[in-house]
Amino acid sequence: MTRPLWATFFTMAVLVAIALGIALWVGAPDPGAIERAAAGAFGLLGLGAGSMALSAAVEAGLPARPRRRRLDDEPSDAATEGLVALERSLRFGTWTAGDFYAKVRPRLVPLAKSRLARKGVALSDKERAIELLGIDAYALVDPDGAPPADRFEPGVPLEQVRRLLDKLEALGGHR
Repeated sequence: MTRPLWATFFTMAVLVAIALGIALWVGAPDPGAIERAAAGAFGLLGLGAGSMALSAAVEAGLPARPRRRRLDDEPSDAATEGLVALERSLRFGTWTAGDFYAKVRPRLVPLAKSRLARKGVALSDKERAIELLGIDAYALVDPDGAPPADRFEPGVPLEQVRRLLDKLEALGGHR
């Protein structure tokens, strides 16, 4: 058993001993009370020991869970902070349409403008941009796109964002 389990077991034993002592002191004239108090005390001690042993056995049989890194543990250079902010934006953008519109879309629109400009197409040239990106991808970066009517409706799936990025990458440059 681990040290915390031993400490718990010892604490329980001391508490049971104190409770048994009080019960004996209070119920000394009645021998039946003494027997019941002792049986109860040892029963509780046995239940506690058994539950701790079961807990230790279960923990020993489980594979160790990898510790999830907190964002505070990340290095604090500017590039890493930018990537963490982008990852958060994408995660939030999948949860609600309002988050996508406010956090992800402002990052995608300039990228789309730049990639389309390499092909001599303006993002505002809807027909040509749709030919190159497809209607679904263009809808994500449409300069005339209005904010969602319901900010809390589901956001844009990552797969849809990935398809847009793949199309932009195919237009030239790196992701």
